[in-house]
Amino acid sequence: MHIDYWKFKKLPFENIPDPDFFYESRAHQEAITRLLFAVESHKMLALLTGDYGSGKTVVCETVIDRLPANSHAVAMLTNPTMDATDLTREIISQLGGDCPVKDKYDVMHAFKDLLERHAVAGRHCTAIIDEAQLIANSGVIEELRLLLNVQTSNRSSLTLILAGQTELNDVVKIIPQMRQRISLKYHIQHLENDEVGPYIKHRLVAAGGEDTIFNESAIREIERLSKGNPREINALADLALLFGSLTQQAEIGADLIIEAGKERA
Repeated sequence: MHIDYWKFKKLPFENIPDPDFFYESRAHQEAITRLLFAVESHKMLALLTGDYGSGKTVVCETVIDRLPANSHAVAMLTNPTMDATDLTREIISQLGGDCPVKDKYDVMHAFKDLLERHAVAGRHCTAIIDEAQLIANSGVIEELRLLLNVQTSNRSSLTLILAGQTELNDVVKIIPQMRQRISLKYHIQHLENDEVGPYIKHRLVAAGGEDTIFNESAIREIERLSKGNPREINALADLALLFGSLTQQAEIGADLIIEAGKERA
């Protein structure tokens, strides 16, 4: 395998969320800052959108890591395709509560009681729903809106963050009252050209390799073919590393990136 040829400790360009490989582009930094502001100022609803592979999941995980545990309780759901009641039950569970009942109204009461207990303990609650564009049922959107009605001491007790692909905006439009509660929206753009090289080098080093494996012509070709999409960068770089190991290259040049691009065409 090319992991051995290039002397990596692990594969550098896997298309899976991994905090060890997270490269904070300018867009990611702004997304993190905005979401932290939404949570810390107890905003009701924030939307984070981005194309497939733009880093939304890792941004959300970074936000969670940066929130003090003594003053915040956070739930992060990655499967929003369940029904509204089960979605609420999962939020309750991740926020440290217990909800053995299944009746819709009893679940709502359990949710309200849990938020009140956290508020008394000085903790603000946040629920992050990843891949939220998969919510196809307007009843689920309405149920999420009702969760935002819970207040303690005249302040919102819950910040809801919906993260998903661009079509998430259409999902939220189903319920106008939900759309009106959005305090913050941010769309993660692809990497700028001057960020592609540092991104590649960052991942090479994080994998235990040398940051000089890709020469400048290779990086320029990746910029051109990927248009800054992190998943496409990863796919091109991974294939080029494979081709380079098969032909025993000392470095990756533009010719191997062009070959990888043809493979993906």
